[in-house]
Amino acid sequence: MSPAGNDDVLERIDTKLDQMLRLAAMQVTASMKQTQAIQTLNTAGFDRKFIADLLGTTPNTVSVTLAKAKARQKPREIPTVDPASLVPTPDE
Repeated sequence: MSPAGNDDVLERIDTKLDQMLRLAAMQVTASMKQTQAIQTLNTAGFDRKFIADLLGTTPNTVSVTLAKAKARQKPREIPTVDPASLVPTPDE
């Protein structure tokens, strides 16, 4: 097989794999709301353009959704407790 023939075969394999990947991603996110689907696909490692194409939105919408989700997940500040206040005093 010629190098050009190999390239053609590899291109067809790549196209089929892309189709399978899209179908699997669509199946996983079918029952999810858009925000949850975006977060799930992002966690799975898909880029913003792929997620946007799959969900019928824009990469900017995906970026904004992820930024808002990240802002909501910021850890809360844990109040500090002075260890001395935990030790009973002789008067107690």
